[in-house]
Amino acid sequence: MAPPDSRREVGGITWAKAEAVSKDCKRICGAGIKDKCIMGTVMQVFRHKKHEKSKRTTTYVKALYKFGDSQKEKSLSLQTLLAQDPAAAPLPAPDNNNNNNNNNDNENPPALATGTNNNNAAPATTTTTTAAGTAPEGTNGGGSAGPPLDPEGAPVGPTLVAVAHDRQWFDGNNIHSMMNGPVLGKHWKMIDQWSGAELSLGCDNSGGHFKFSEHDSFMACFPKDQLLWMVQALNRNLSAAGKKTTTAGETLKWFGVLILVTRFEHGDCAGLWSAASSSNRFVPPPSLGRTGMPRQRFDDLFQHMEWSEQPTERPEGMPADQHRWMLVDDFVSRFNAHRVSHFNPSHVICVDESISRWYGLGGTWINAGLPFYVAIDRKPENGCEIQNSCCAKSGIMMRLKVVKAPTNMDNK
Repeated sequence: MAPPDSRREVGGITWAKAEAVSKDCKRICGAGIKDKCIMGTVMQVFRHKKHEKSKRTTTYVKALYKFGDSQKEKSLSLQTLLAQDPAAAPLPAPDNNNNNNNNNDNENPPALATGTNNNNAAPATTTTTTAAGTAPEGTNGGGSAGPPLDPEGAPVGPTLVAVAHDRQWFDGNNIHSMMNGPVLGKHWKMIDQWSGAELSLGCDNSGGHFKFSEHDSFMACFPKDQLLWMVQALNRNLSAAGKKTTTAGETLKWFGVLILVTRFEHGDCAGLWSAASSSNRFVPPPSLGRTGMPRQRFDDLFQHMEWSEQPTERPEGMPADQHRWMLVDDFVSRFNAHRVSHFNPSHVICVDESISRWYGLGGTWINAGLPFYVAIDRKPENGCEIQNSCCAKSGIMMRLKVVKAPTNMDNK
């Protein structure tokens, strides 16, 4: 008798293609979304016609699927669902070659599923084999190897939580650094370029109170020479436009308002300074005028702000894309130089990439504003790619590298 189909039972388990459940799965599965299946719990099984003129009814299964930190109810046809995970190893096929020898009294009968045996026969044992070219689990060989072992054979390092696209992912709360041998632990430290104070582990909560404020952390991390250069360039542009010059304090206030703007969903920036809420009368308006910076002054600073030195006229022989990248080149250089001279990272370094989303013109007009536009299938956003390294203990970015051409994408 065939076992019952779990897809047809309420509370049973079913498997569906990730792309059929939700488009949000692409942010988790990336380019492998077409081959990825996610598990769901059956909530309802029903039959109905796809169209009014259809002659046949189709069986649909409504299930609750979980992916990442989200869950979604989805109704899919039974024929598109699977009863088990296709990625799971298939059960071994029964060996029918020895069926005729079952009545041989000289051979021991097989052990029962419960672990007992007949005629006091020894329980059956199984051996685990690995594919050619891979090492058994728990070794440092190639393939899907487990965590490294110490000299006594005990596992060292974090717990393996998932394998996606042939890459192992470990518990981030238990980071280890023994991949290439023993490494001494090292605490991170940021030296304040203004006061010489040291920001290190536990500095944000010393004795139950905050020793350093958010402003102190920003001033320690933002390059001092970059801020002074921006104020000088901003005053030059404001004077040329007949506007009031600024100071370093007002420029820092502009940074604060700019960061505050990102906390509100809005269409027109002018509405953020309005005293009346335009979206919902039950939600108080942002009223950014209370920060002490009028909207017109914010726009003036935004319009004349510069981040790097760029000649007004492109020098002869210089490519156009190189000239446009000069709008940020000096800022990146000053950022990297500041980290070298004022930040000591911990012994755990994370190297990754970031995408600065492009909100400008699309289609063939992208390159008119962005010299190099990056679009990767596994990334939810497209735009300017930045390769970076970060201290995993403090979360402080150590170094930036802007991807300016396909040759700088490091074999992507």
